[in-house]
Amino acid sequence: MSPNARTVALQLVLRQLHWGIGWIETLFLRRQNGDDAQALQRARVALDVLGVAAEQARLNPMAMAVVNDLASRFDCDRVSLGVDRGGRARLLAMSHSAFFEKKSQFVTALENAMDEALDQRRSVLFPAGAESHGGIAIAHRDFAATRAVCSVVLGSRGIGVGVLTFERNQGTPFSAEETRLFEAVSALLGPLLESRVDQHRWFAGRLVDKLRGWWLHLKDHRRPGFRVALAAALLLLLGVFLLDGDYRVSAKAVVEGEVQRAAVAPFDGFLREAPVRAGFVVKEGQLLATLDDRDLRVERQRWLSEREQHQGRYREALAKHERATANVSLAQMQEANSQLALVDEKLARANIVAPFDGIVVSGDLSQLLGSPVEQGKLLFELAPLDAYRVILKVEDRDIRDVRVGQSGKLVLTGLTGEALAFEVRNISMAEAEEGKNTFRVEAQLDRSDLKLRPGMEGVGKISVGEQSYAWIWTHRLSDWLRMQAWIWLP
Repeated sequence: MSPNARTVALQLVLRQLHWGIGWIETLFLRRQNGDDAQALQRARVALDVLGVAAEQARLNPMAMAVVNDLASRFDCDRVSLGVDRGGRARLLAMSHSAFFEKKSQFVTALENAMDEALDQRRSVLFPAGAESHGGIAIAHRDFAATRAVCSVVLGSRGIGVGVLTFERNQGTPFSAEETRLFEAVSALLGPLLESRVDQHRWFAGRLVDKLRGWWLHLKDHRRPGFRVALAAALLLLLGVFLLDGDYRVSAKAVVEGEVQRAAVAPFDGFLREAPVRAGFVVKEGQLLATLDDRDLRVERQRWLSEREQHQGRYREALAKHERATANVSLAQMQEANSQLALVDEKLARANIVAPFDGIVVSGDLSQLLGSPVEQGKLLFELAPLDAYRVILKVEDRDIRDVRVGQSGKLVLTGLTGEALAFEVRNISMAEAEEGKNTFRVEAQLDRSDLKLRPGMEGVGKISVGEQSYAWIWTHRLSDWLRMQAWIWLP
């Protein structure tokens, strides 16, 4: 063959090779497009079924809606849904059946078929199709009889949570494409089924799952931090129940003067002067208030005049030796002297002074000058600056633990940087305050060289003994529960 002929033949072969490669590439593209279209169709159907399932908020309505939709969508005579309960499949719903007998022979055979698929973690068909990948189908064969059966596993996080079983009475085997479609549906439906099952379970079931998960973490050698945290939590829990702490009763507290003296009006009169008011620090003998004494001075002059008159009559009667008249005049003169002494006493008490060094706790008469006051009316209250007592308002639920002689600490709102020690001296009667029944407990401060003022408030804590921390933190709750049980139980 000539060189030209060989060249022409080679070019013809190369052209045919190019044509063949293009045809092969087009064939692969057509097959890929077909596979993509089928995958897209499977995804669309799976999303439709997922939408039907998501419309139901509870497990049983969701299961019934799913099996009914799948039966009508894939032209099946019956579709059943089972869930994994402790490693065994339990029938949850059957299409077009509102009720089924759980212990019937049919249900038992169906659950055995579901168990077979669940144990193998793969889809099982009977009769097996040409493209079947094998697998054990003994339980499916016993259950199917003359029907065609396909079971697919619903998975979530790599574990099986349920099984869908499809049935056809005509005996026509399910195709490989239908099986792939069922598996696409189960892949999307598995996580939703797991969440609905978890929501459907009671607290005890969830707690068992949590404990099982913690046990698996504890046995996992790749999680040393979990073991350390669990050991620390156990030690803390043991410490709470076994170790004792200082049990203290807390109560609102107020500082009062150890002695409170009242300054009252000594007689009926009018207020002339009041140079001090509440909050003033006064010295012993300092003037607190003055009452108008002009009427008393007039009365004193009247009694002086009457005494002089009676004294003159008494002398005259003595000169005339009239004993009866003299005795009457003497009695009248003594009466006048008594009245003068009473008036002088009132005049001496017209100036109300401080009985000791201290602070005016209450009383403000600066706006009442010239107003009348009655005898015995409280004008001021005074307390010393170097002697205080603490009044603790202990609730009745805690008073059982408080005893005279116990010690404690007090923190005042105005002195938060220092805890003041005190000792309980007296437990008084109960009184209602702010909707609570509280006992008035008196305590004596250990120190007297403090810059305190009567009326300062804070929180006091009385040390009553040692108890376990668990009892300290929970005794009020347990007391409340016992009281509620006593109220409600017959």
